[in-house]
Amino acid sequence: MSERRLVIHAGFHKSGTTALQEAFDAQRSQLKKYGVLYPNIGRKAHHRVAWALTQRPWGWNKKGGEVTPRKHWEDLAKLVNKSDAETVLISSEFFSELNGDAIRTIFSEIKNRQVQVVFTVRPLVKLLSSSYQQYLKYGITADYTSWLHSVLDAPGESKINPTFWQRHFHGKVVGRWADVLGANNVTVIVVDESKPEFLFDSLNEYLSLPKGFLKAQETGSNRSLTMEEISLLIELNKRFPEEREWDEYVVFIRDGYIRRLTDLVKPSKDSGKLPTPKWAIEKGNEIGARNKNELIATGVKIIGDIESLDTAQVLEGEPTYPSEISIAVVAEAMIGFNKNLVKKFPLEWVQSNVFKRYKRKAIIELRKLRRKTS
Repeated sequence: MSERRLVIHAGFHKSGTTALQEAFDAQRSQLKKYGVLYPNIGRKAHHRVAWALTQRPWGWNKKGGEVTPRKHWEDLAKLVNKSDAETVLISSEFFSELNGDAIRTIFSEIKNRQVQVVFTVRPLVKLLSSSYQQYLKYGITADYTSWLHSVLDAPGESKINPTFWQRHFHGKVVGRWADVLGANNVTVIVVDESKPEFLFDSLNEYLSLPKGFLKAQETGSNRSLTMEEISLLIELNKRFPEEREWDEYVVFIRDGYIRRLTDLVKPSKDSGKLPTPKWAIEKGNEIGARNKNELIATGVKIIGDIESLDTAQVLEGEPTYPSEISIAVVAEAMIGFNKNLVKKFPLEWVQSNVFKRYKRKAIIELRKLRRKTS
């Protein structure tokens, strides 16, 4: 393509974004050969750039959660503006939470490039259970049915997770971007789960890459939780001490116990899956119809079966939560600790614990010395 552009893959959450980001990251050097720069800022995705624009705290508000400095966006903007790459690609599902002012910031601060955005979307019904599980990893204590009532009884509101509808009124979100960038610069890809390759084929074509170039990576990460694991996480969240902060939860629970299970442990064949009640499926498809009509009304380019957004079906039933869990599963969870995550702890915590450790070591060495001299 002759026109230089910034392509923003802006979500949506739970629509294959992680799989795409893993491909972008793994194939970063090959992308360069085709004129596509996927900026390397130390992570697979560009979440911090999106958080810097939303200015929403990442983590528990007033308990260790932090607002990402705007510098993350400013640095990325400088990189994009200096790059001679034909296409710069950035990706984070949190871009879907940007308001009109933040979108205009991108449009005004990126120079000499056409700003375009691409969304990947699944039917609302198909992302309910996976969204709930993602929020569980954020520390909520509600069971699935309570959470469904919170988000579906009054669409647009949720006392448990207000961000849900910032992300999943798909038509409204896409409309905000189309208002700023123009409908001709916005593309929506409707994911087809019966054809796993469809998502990658569509992105390859969109980015002017050879067919089959971007492909799924065999990482095994980010799988769904089993009913055993959901019960375990609910109980962990309920028992997590109130005085402990977000950094500790991330290190030990979110990116410790639970990440080990979802990334490295294959569930047994008889592990239960989370079903969705019939009333929630019907309500979800009703909202999906609204999303579909609003997406069509935006006039943006739509790739895939838009009609699937209000006819989706998932495992139906009332959730039942196991009261027992396999010893093997617990053992796997307990060894899920990444020592590199300790750097997330507050400096005061690290200094205090280092001092205590060296104090103990000094006492032990002193005792040894006394024994030798006595």
